[in-house]
Amino acid sequence: MKFNKVMLNNIGAYKGVHEIDLSVDSPLQNVILFGGENGAGKTTFLNSIRLALFGSYAFGFRTENDAYYRRVKSLLNKNAVSQNESLYQIIIEYSEVENYKRNEYKFIRRWKLQKEKLKEDFLILKNDHYLNDSEKELYHSKLKETVPPQLFDLCLFDGEEISRIVNDNRLSEYLRASAKVMFNLNLFENLEGDLHQLIKQNKAHDLSKEENEILELNEAIEALENNLKESTQTQEYLFEQITNIQEKLSELKRDFNTHGGLVKDKREQFLKEVNSIESIRTKNMDEVRNFISTLLPFYMNRSLLADVKKQMEQEKSLEAVEHLSNLLTPKKLDYLLKKLIESNLPINDDLQDKLLNGLLEVITDDDNPVISIHKASFSQRIEIENTHTNVSKISSGYYLEKIKENQDLLKKSHELRKKIELNDQTTDFKEILENIQQMTKEITILTGELEQKKLIHNEMEIELDRLETEKITKQNKLVDSNKVQNTFLISSQVIELSKHFRKTQQQKKLQQVQIEATKMLNSLMRKRDYVSRVIINEETFEVRLFNSSNEELYKDSLSSGEKEILLLSVVWAMFKSSGRRLPFIFDTLLGRLDKTHKLTVLTQLIPACGEQVIILSTDSEIDRANYELLKPRIAKEYTLEFLTNEEKVKIHNEYFMFSQMGVSQ
Repeated sequence: MKFNKVMLNNIGAYKGVHEIDLSVDSPLQNVILFGGENGAGKTTFLNSIRLALFGSYAFGFRTENDAYYRRVKSLLNKNAVSQNESLYQIIIEYSEVENYKRNEYKFIRRWKLQKEKLKEDFLILKNDHYLNDSEKELYHSKLKETVPPQLFDLCLFDGEEISRIVNDNRLSEYLRASAKVMFNLNLFENLEGDLHQLIKQNKAHDLSKEENEILELNEAIEALENNLKESTQTQEYLFEQITNIQEKLSELKRDFNTHGGLVKDKREQFLKEVNSIESIRTKNMDEVRNFISTLLPFYMNRSLLADVKKQMEQEKSLEAVEHLSNLLTPKKLDYLLKKLIESNLPINDDLQDKLLNGLLEVITDDDNPVISIHKASFSQRIEIENTHTNVSKISSGYYLEKIKENQDLLKKSHELRKKIELNDQTTDFKEILENIQQMTKEITILTGELEQKKLIHNEMEIELDRLETEKITKQNKLVDSNKVQNTFLISSQVIELSKHFRKTQQQKKLQQVQIEATKMLNSLMRKRDYVSRVIINEETFEVRLFNSSNEELYKDSLSSGEKEILLLSVVWAMFKSSGRRLPFIFDTLLGRLDKTHKLTVLTQLIPACGEQVIILSTDSEIDRANYELLKPRIAKEYTLEFLTNEEKVKIHNEYFMFSQMGVSQ
């Protein structure tokens, strides 16, 4: 597509009829240069082209509804409206190569205002012949597919928007959205969405149990894939944040080491002593804390513990008596008595009782009768005995000494810390050290967050593998059970094929983009051959730069102007790799670039932007010197002057009269 002419009639500040010739006859002169101060009508000119081409789609509406007409009405020239003029129109003429033949098109979009209401007429001429309604609808639908409004926006390099993208670190997000449109990948996404919708519509009554299960698996897999993409982007962002902070931290440490000298050595000596003291204090505190939490209650009640031990020992004897009593049954006693040959006494029950009681009296302490209280088990008695032994070995003075030692060490530590603080203040390094401490803390927090994200990411990947395996298994069973493939199977296969194609196509295109972006970036950058490779992550669209030693160059080290140059290089490379032939439009692009980068953009980027480049600028951006650099490439030049008294735009056929004044003036 190449613009030839634009006509504005009572649109914005363009009161009356204004024709602007945009034709470009030679590829060596591909620039249409517009000059104008802010508010002179440059933005209205661009919006008019967009509105003429896309109508309601230019504002995001699918039909000419009330909201669309309100937007159009706000663009009409207010003086013309107040004077009850009825006709307002935009005409754009352009040429396009179709089937190896160049065709000329004219879009006429006009509005009539009657009783505060707008009515729109839209006409299309192809090679000076009007298309009928059917042909017009067919061609316009095709245009919106091949050159959608989103793609037209990508051709428009708005300096203000580019600066916002750079400053808000939205480069990856911008490139991801651009790639979908540039490489027609959105068409395949739309196809997949339509097929998913078709399957869902049949879910309630047409799908079998197995098909519903596969559909649910598809939805779960899609949700997981989206979560994984977000997770990857988050990890990339966290990694970049950590890397940037580490870079700044290293720089701060280098500055501190460079300027610290003897002060640094002295401070490190103090810090070493403090660390040693803290290590001893920690060890002492752990020992005291362990004593307090385990043996201190027993130590405080050590007399009672001794009584318990003694009682348990006595209960042990009592248990022996009770056990013996149970063992010496009448039968065993009778046997024992028979052995008493010396005795002439007759053996009877009375004698048995006397013998039993006599034996028990021998092993029982009558002076200290024992009452069973604890009835402790063997292990419980061992535990009490061990505790009593440990408590008996405790010296209260040992732990008091530890506490006193810690108090002395704490006092010494405070004195050393005061010396460090005084040292830092007197050497003007306090702010640097505080920044180092803060950055170290931030790195620790971000690293922890990144590790947590990685764990969750791994779990999601495992779950995704499981779901995909389950889905393949169910699909194979479904295929085996169906003699004839149904809509569900065909749709599912097309979706999978489309996804695979999108991924392959994106990989292929991004490889081309990386090569072309590297070439253009090196031709635009002030630092020649600073970047040897531009790498774009095919999942996250994170852009990484490497030098000739294969060391990564962190984007945060680039200036704002260099970041803008990077964005321009990558988007230009996307256009070149896509094979699309569209006009490039630069609106106040050079405002934030330094002198060297302005020079490289004008002499390297602009000539490489294809058949037609439209530049809208102020005289401070493209001044006389820059105008002379660009002049050999200029096909047409204009200045938009807003006449305040008449409240309308006047178009001059030269750029701020620079062609008449010359550089020397």
